Amino acid sequence: MSSDLPRTIDLMHLGKPKAMGAHWFDGHIIDPGAESSVERLLEGLEGEEPRRVLLTHIHFDHAGAAGALVQRFPNLEVWVHERGAKHMIDPTRLVASARKVFGDYFDMLWGEVVPVPEQNIRVLRGGEAIDGWRVAYTPGHAQHHVCYFHEDSGVAYTGDVTGIRIDGGPALPPTPPPDIDPPLWHASLDTVASWNPRALAFMHFGVTVGDADEQIAGMHDALDEFARAARTTDAMGMADWIRAWVLERAGEEGLPTYYAAGPFEGLWAGLDRYWKQVAKRRDGEA
Repeated sequence: MSSDLPRTIDLMHLGKPKAMGAHWFDGHIIDPGAESSVERLLEGLEGEEPRRVLLTHIHFDHAGAAGALVQRFPNLEVWVHERGAKHMIDPTRLVASARKVFGDYFDMLWGEVVPVPEQNIRVLRGGEAIDGWRVAYTPGHAQHHVCYFHEDSGVAYTGDVTGIRIDGGPALPPTPPPDIDPPLWHASLDTVASWNPRALAFMHFGVTVGDADEQIAGMHDALDEFARAARTTDAMGMADWIRAWVLERAGEEGLPTYYAAGPFEGLWAGLDRYWKQVAKRRDGEA
């Protein structure tokens, strides 16, 4: 097994360190981040030209820069799950929906979402083994989420499945709508664990070595905690609960970075939607 680890490029999103980080490994960019931080990403490449962009999912903080990168590097191959591919080729509906949520802040947060030409897209379904990379379909955070495992280095690139983890701190589940599904998420965590990775690479933030089992177990526990909390509160109450949860585990120093990586006010709605769907199914079966 290779000792090589990816280089994390701090994208300094909105000027915040360790909120978002792309990973660079052997000509591959894993989750390039938002278009608004693409210049920072290019600086981090240090003049090297990428061959592929591997997207764990199509949320703007992970995938928004893909089209802009293809403009600069026309031969760039973009890997994406089949449920997200059409939105990378034509992001019109995705952007219109997001603008309803973010309003005037959209451009500041995410920049311009450039379409990716269809010929640059490599559609994934999960289960592929390509040039030493293994791909697994890993829903729960998003229905278009995959994780990647580089077999020679033993590094798993997990997007948001293994959560937000800053400087070895607690695993915080990012739970925005619309696709949050804790049972599917737990199964995806088990998929990552089955690879027995020696290291986990996080978009939020960095690479941790040697404690994958502990990290994954922590995410299982945190996901259950967050799901239970969401059943008995609202958006602001959940934000206060998460703030206290982070303070207890990461202290005052960790709080601003965790918040920058996943603003707490946005994390209730995904779980609330999940519980409403559970109740609807239960009522339909009654």
